[in-house]
Amino acid sequence: MSNNYLINLNTTNVYHFLNGHCGGVYHVVRNLILHSRNPAVKNHVIYVIEKERFPDWEHLSIEGGCEEYIFLYSRYENIYHVYKRLAQKIPQEAVLVAHDWFELGMVSGLGLTNRLVYVLHGNYEYYFSLFEKHKQDIDIVLCITQASYARISGQNLNRENTFHFRFPVPTIPFVRKDFSVLRIAVIAENLTDPNKGLTFIRDINRELIQKAIQVEWHLAGNGFTNESLKSWWGEMKNLPVYYGYLSQDQIPHFFAGTNVYILPSLNEGVPVSLVEAMKAGLIPVITNWTANVNQLVIDGESGIVLKDASVISYANALLHISNPGFHSNLISENASRISNHQFDPFRQVDEFEAYVLQKNRISFRNKRKIYGSRLDNEIIPNIITVIFRKFKSLWAPHCFL
Repeated sequence: MSNNYLINLNTTNVYHFLNGHCGGVYHVVRNLILHSRNPAVKNHVIYVIEKERFPDWEHLSIEGGCEEYIFLYSRYENIYHVYKRLAQKIPQEAVLVAHDWFELGMVSGLGLTNRLVYVLHGNYEYYFSLFEKHKQDIDIVLCITQASYARISGQNLNRENTFHFRFPVPTIPFVRKDFSVLRIAVIAENLTDPNKGLTFIRDINRELIQKAIQVEWHLAGNGFTNESLKSWWGEMKNLPVYYGYLSQDQIPHFFAGTNVYILPSLNEGVPVSLVEAMKAGLIPVITNWTANVNQLVIDGESGIVLKDASVISYANALLHISNPGFHSNLISENASRISNHQFDPFRQVDEFEAYVLQKNRISFRNKRKIYGSRLDNEIIPNIITVIFRKFKSLWAPHCFL
């Protein structure tokens, strides 16, 4: 028997599910796959795309030797039959890594016996609610933030199966920075998402102008065109440079030309872009995100943590960074050192795969319907559900059975 045959015989198939967004979750999954070194793990990604929600969705391939599948469904369909159709693509012995509600609903709704790992991506009620609904079906919980780990480990009867997990982030070259001019990076999948607080940067910019602080704004992500950005910014000085959505290969160049990272959200988990920026030597200026990054962004050591989210607080922090007497270069170096240590790409993937491989799948799960209405039932043919829902949508476009 050849060594190759032995490796294939002992391979564990690991299935990730992505919902169409190309934000932080996509990049976490991508990095878990691209930095895998274990021949006993075979990665798969299924893009679960609701056609009505993402009519123009484009596939950004992860590559890295993983198998990728695109699974399309309609909001009008009987979700039980959608689950069943998706489950046909998954071997019974595969490990399922859930990042959102759909794949959790499939496991619960069909009573699948695959081992289920739930990655809890943020310190938000949304993710905690998913855990509560599906906790009896979840084998391993990986909490991205320390705060969410503290909460879940206190609620989970299987506390020994709950872990604080730092995701992998690629190494980005450190570039020593000149802070005489502030070159501020703002990056998000969707810059116009109200949670990101982007409108705040116009007010910060006005305050910096009044303080005569030289500043450049560099924006990356979806949400603008150059024309709409000019309209939104108005006649004010320091019109941001807009890069659009950046691929992973473009990120190092973007950060090499900037020196400060701002994401004026009132609450975040652990943004991938924050870790990438710190690895490149940018100084993060953030509010206190419920202690989600307090081991990473240490005030005055590896970044600046504001006591409040006021314009004055941001402007004063930026004034300190631009001051030649402030220890900006030391903070920049610390930011790179600490983020590289905590988010080592290969060590974190090894840790993740140890969780994935440590136990065999269970032998039985009860079927539990978590999502859907009376029309989402295994005894109702899919076509009947579709007809009823489309008919009702003609009379009430914003109401679905």
